[in-house]
Amino acid sequence: MKRASRSVCVAGALVLLLGGCDALSTDKTPERIRNGTSQLDLTVTGRPTPGSLSVTEHVLARLRARDAEGLAELAGEGDRADEDAKRWLARWGDAARRPATADFGLGEKDASVEVRFAGDRSTLTLLLTPKDQDDPYADRYVVALHEDPVT
Repeated sequence: MKRASRSVCVAGALVLLLGGCDALSTDKTPERIRNGTSQLDLTVTGRPTPGSLSVTEHVLARLRARDAEGLAELAGEGDRADEDAKRWLARWGDAARRPATADFGLGEKDASVEVRFAGDRSTLTLLLTPKDQDDPYADRYVVALHEDPVT
């Protein structure tokens, strides 16, 4: 009888221990800190949707972090996304470390965002297109990196 109760206690302790380890290893860092968007000094004008604002923040965070691979992942399908992302980093990587203003234009399906960085005369224009062409009003976007980003 003692042996059986000891086994139950040991099994119970193992369950609690393993369950506790899982709770301790779960990353509770807010998403905005993990993806770098909390560090942006961004002023927003116009009327962004949650989806258009989110992808714009992610583009700016990837530029700021000089993360070509992450920027390419935000692009629409295309075989030149990596090359285009590197080109954008070369042009906008330093500017993205400064305060920025994003002006969101009105758009029903597609959205355009004019980004101005402090101390830079040029404007970065983001063309956002629906991520899912079958559901263009789902408020999920990709950025067209193949477009000329300077105006």
